[in-house]
Amino acid sequence: MKRTLMLAGAVAFAMVPLLAVAPQALASQYGQLTGNVNSALLKQSQNQGPADTSAQVTLFIGYNFMNPSNGMPDLPTFIHDSVTPGSPYFHDWLSASAFARDYAPTSDQVDALLSYLAQYHITPDAGNSYTMGINVTGTVGNVEKAFGVSINNYLIHGRSYTANNQNPSLPQDYTYQGQTYNLADLVSGVAGMTTYHQFTTHAQQQQGVSHLNTQNQPAGYTPQQMAQAYNAFPNSNNITGSGVTIGIATLAPFVPSDATYFWQYYHVPRTGTLSEVGVDGQSTTASGYGIGGSETSLDVERSGAMAPGSNIIVYEAPNTNPGFLDLFDAVATQDHVQVMSVSWGEAEMYQTFAYSYMMNQAFMQGAAEGITMMAASGDYGAYDAYPSSRRLAVDSPASSPDIMAVGGTTLPLNPNSASGAPIAPGSSETGIIPIPGGVISMPGEQGWGWSYLLPYYANFGLHSQKKWEKDIYPIGSGGGYSTTWTGSSGGALYGWWQSGTGNSGARGVPDVALNADPFTGYAIYDTNSVYTTPTAGWTNGWGGTSFASPQWAGIVALLDQDLGGPQGLLNAGLYANANGGGFHQITAGNNWYYNAAPGWNAVTGLGTPDVEALARSLASWQAKQ
Repeated sequence: MKRTLMLAGAVAFAMVPLLAVAPQALASQYGQLTGNVNSALLKQSQNQGPADTSAQVTLFIGYNFMNPSNGMPDLPTFIHDSVTPGSPYFHDWLSASAFARDYAPTSDQVDALLSYLAQYHITPDAGNSYTMGINVTGTVGNVEKAFGVSINNYLIHGRSYTANNQNPSLPQDYTYQGQTYNLADLVSGVAGMTTYHQFTTHAQQQQGVSHLNTQNQPAGYTPQQMAQAYNAFPNSNNITGSGVTIGIATLAPFVPSDATYFWQYYHVPRTGTLSEVGVDGQSTTASGYGIGGSETSLDVERSGAMAPGSNIIVYEAPNTNPGFLDLFDAVATQDHVQVMSVSWGEAEMYQTFAYSYMMNQAFMQGAAEGITMMAASGDYGAYDAYPSSRRLAVDSPASSPDIMAVGGTTLPLNPNSASGAPIAPGSSETGIIPIPGGVISMPGEQGWGWSYLLPYYANFGLHSQKKWEKDIYPIGSGGGYSTTWTGSSGGALYGWWQSGTGNSGARGVPDVALNADPFTGYAIYDTNSVYTTPTAGWTNGWGGTSFASPQWAGIVALLDQDLGGPQGLLNAGLYANANGGGFHQITAGNNWYYNAAPGWNAVTGLGTPDVEALARSLASWQAKQ
């Protein structure tokens, strides 16, 4: 289905039958909000009949950006100029309140929308109002009437969910307090009618290693080894991320004392603070066992270790469609952080276009406020929807055009290091990768994809390569080309920073990379996990782009301090300085479809960083203004 997006204009709409809307709210015209039905998902599902009309449903209703009336440029232009040296808006970041003043709807417009919904007993949730959207709750039956939709029960692969099978509609000429409002023009999308989602963490554990670590002793690369390998100011006592706040966006609570123990164990000289924020009423008290808490633990542990002077705020939201949107809106609206990392996501095909757009609205707001936001690119190589689909696919939100996507590499161990240090990134040095029963030799850092393990099936107790391939396919660095964000869907300024990469007008993923292979991986300390006990909190053999993104968050915090302030949409500077000595280009390895190669590639993006060199290159580029 062809989709068209107007970044700073009205949502496209069409006439719908008036009988779909309750009589008391009839208006002469209704506009349809396109892009709010996942037709591909519904075609694969079995319709189980109408949903229970008395059931409660929570919706997130997004607002369109407004065109400023005070001489400010439209939002895409402002974001472009904010990261373009020489522009009068270069690094002239907006506060959250200034952003709302310039680009958010007026309170009268929002009140008109809420007045319309109140006729159907759909009311706003207390405390869940954001700059570019609001949460509301009502019954399924009233939501159907208010938006002119039918919500049904569906079944796919044994999983039940509810969804609307037509686009919602709103009045184009609703009268409120003597004024007429185009509510269809106001709203960018509606989330929550569809309950289906596949939000997962991007952490992987290597094959052949027990999940329960009874030795309570970590193995794998230490924080110091990663900082030194990527030249993250390893010899400086001054560049620590001091004065910078990192936001960790997550869908699971954790135990803060676990992160503190991790830093103490590795002798990380932490001076920054650690705090938590519950989003949408999410409790910040860890309860239950699962990988979710371990994801949050590793995000905090590794970002805080890479930037020991940074403050960290952990934003925790419920694992729902509205909750995932609210997670990013909370980060942007609260305006407390300069860097954000998220290691949760799902394949683009599971999201409606409106959902992806509303999520990117939060990233655009963050960019305008100077926040560098980044996301793990996923761990299923070029096939992010596997095993549901074997089609090429990329992960969202990593594919969003206003976020930095972080992929993964395999950084082998130095065979001559007694401490298990890695080889030097960017060198041709041959390193080793320990596997059961032996080691694999690998020259240089490569794009992460487990296809290199195929000849070693016998080491893992298997009798055929075919069986082994089935077990490890398609684990690797998420990467490829977006089918949601193409040149026609993002406006004239979409993806200017990625021009010249050969991506044919589609958003290419990832932008950058870092070691993520579990066989050259890391330890997690989490005492509240299915993999551990309260007295034995270490587990080993972990990797995934979940580790790459938070470490890059720490790196950006270092850059912020060194360069004298927030960097906003850093992609512009990274691509402009791709050949300035700040990156190790990765030219070997694959993610089961795409190959690493000189320049940008769909496995490792621009490559892995030489942080100090990148800082010098960015400083020189910015001085041109």
